[in-house]
Amino acid sequence: MPNMIWYYGLIVIGAIITGYTLFRKRNVVDLFTYFLFTTAWTWVGEAVVLFVFNAYAYKPGLYPDPFAENIIGHIIANSAIWASTAIWVMIFQPTYLIIGLICLLFMLIEEMFLNAGVYTQYWWHTYMTGICSFVFLAAMKKWYIILKKTKRNSPRITVFWTIAWIILQTPTSVLMLFDKQFFRVNWVENIYRDSTLFSGFLYHVLMAFIVIYFMFVPKNKYWKLAPFLILILADVILWSTGILIFYGDWKMIYLICIRAACLLYIYMLEKHSVNSVIEKASLEHKAVAKK
Repeated sequence: MPNMIWYYGLIVIGAIITGYTLFRKRNVVDLFTYFLFTTAWTWVGEAVVLFVFNAYAYKPGLYPDPFAENIIGHIIANSAIWASTAIWVMIFQPTYLIIGLICLLFMLIEEMFLNAGVYTQYWWHTYMTGICSFVFLAAMKKWYIILKKTKRNSPRITVFWTIAWIILQTPTSVLMLFDKQFFRVNWVENIYRDSTLFSGFLYHVLMAFIVIYFMFVPKNKYWKLAPFLILILADVILWSTGILIFYGDWKMIYLICIRAACLLYIYMLEKHSVNSVIEKASLEHKAVAKK
């Protein structure tokens, strides 16, 4: 059996969970926002244990390079089953007992992947997955309550900072898999790992902060153009110094178009999603104040 069959299984499971949640709630834009938010935090957590500490390895069997394998494996695992389960927990608010049972299922799936030889552990152990998944799902359950009941805008800003980060980072991960674009800072020998560490832990983290600053702080809407100009300037500087590397027929103009599309998408999500939660909190706050 090809290794990817197992990963396709994760995609199917995630699609079923997401489809059920969407069918019950029918708010596509808000659910997609929560999906990106939860996906971003799964990426952050796994980037630490996978790309920094080399805890385990995915083996979908698509690439000869082990870290390219890890990139596609972690994208599927986190964006499919972890994120879809997290938004289900956020929306339906199950008990901690149910969350615990879900974590046991995660551990069972991990053991199945180990036995099938499509995933291997180095210093990681399956029980660690159970602990991490419980903490993550419990945190998402609480965060949804905070976001829903808050009278401040800071939780919403946090949501869109994480969304800005993942929307900026995703094209980099995909382009690496197609061998089109890398960031080479020589922190580690493997170019896939080197590029991921720089872009995921430093470059796009800083750029996400810049996007959020100009999205929420300046009152004039024209300031929203600033992140695009800053991002393109930073890309050009990295390219001219040899840190940003293009291969094949890939060019800076293509990256500029991707940057523009990413920023436009971030702005559209911020404008049209999670607003009902914030507006409801604002109305409740006003009602309490009148009393």
